[in-house]
Amino acid sequence: MSSRLSQVFGRSRTRSKQSVEEAQPVQHVQYSEGVQQVSEAEVRAAQKAWSDGIKNISKVYLEGGDYVKVAGEAAADLYAYGHNNVLFKPTKAKDCQFRPTASQAMSYFVGCNAVDEGIPEDAGFAINGGKGWADVVFDNHCVNVIGEVAIAMGNYYFTSCADGSKTKVEHTFGYAKNSD
Repeated sequence: MSSRLSQVFGRSRTRSKQSVEEAQPVQHVQYSEGVQQVSEAEVRAAQKAWSDGIKNISKVYLEGGDYVKVAGEAAADLYAYGHNNVLFKPTKAKDCQFRPTASQAMSYFVGCNAVDEGIPEDAGFAINGGKGWADVVFDNHCVNVIGEVAIAMGNYYFTSCADGSKTKVEHTFGYAKNSD
């Protein structure tokens, strides 16, 4: 059985003074027998694939292509929707802070007007609100591998296609392998 690594939760923020959410009950997740341990190298490879995905979505958008299709393919490869509960707290979301479904995540990444039932606050993070991202670089403070899951925390840096400005964002992501 082959397996791939997917994000099972993600939380990032751009502001340093933000209230901490109250702890929620623990979700117990059943792991399939035969699932292998996650390695740090796999986490770094998943982060590179995520960065490449964001850059490609932006490129296709700026070229006038079907960026929604490209984003859907990237999301299917990089997130565990349909396999596990995905704990996704988008960076810029305020009104709809948590995105437990794939369609809610797509609204965030490609913008509310690009999908059915899009969430009005979503400008399209993967396309930088229409300006595009030229680069995304992860800088992990720590990657903690705990058997079948791994947690990475640090910063990542987004470079705007419009003016070359860089945005520093804090991240905490969880990773687990899926059967596909």
